[in-house]
Amino acid sequence: MKLVGVLMAGLAIAACGGDDDGGGSGDQGGGDLDSKQLGSLTAAESQAVCQDLAASATVTKEDVCEFTGAMAGAFGGDCETTKTECMNAPEQPAPEGGGCSTTGFTDCTATVAEYKACMAANIEAMKAVTCETPLDTSGGPPAACAALTEKCPAILGGPPGGS
Repeated sequence: MKLVGVLMAGLAIAACGGDDDGGGSGDQGGGDLDSKQLGSLTAAESQAVCQDLAASATVTKEDVCEFTGAMAGAFGGDCETTKTECMNAPEQPAPEGGGCSTTGFTDCTATVAEYKACMAANIEAMKAVTCETPLDTSGGPPAACAALTEKCPAILGGPPGGS
């Protein structure tokens, strides 16, 4: 079940991406922050990192609906029906402020680069899930999340101290 939490973190970022006009993110919160620990970021830097990730996430509505269907299938529902209902649902506006969450950054010793690598891997893993290749809820997070899992398990929904 740990993988589901990790993929949901990626989905949360992906669902907020794509609508950014580029103002306020980009390089402003980019590479110059990559070596900083998440726990040392200011509130503005944390939001810049989160918004940068959201802006770079290239996830389509079909990707989100396919994942939603696979989640339903993993828990006894019908993947294709859930996917179709999702695709037919009207587009939801992005939450105010982009919906980015920096929960778990406090006291986190992972770097911004480690966080970005993990979130990018989560998004790619989420996009790879289809009704034909359903979600495997028994696996762990992608390998790119090893540092984040060890240093900041709260970000990925795990217990403090990793596991």
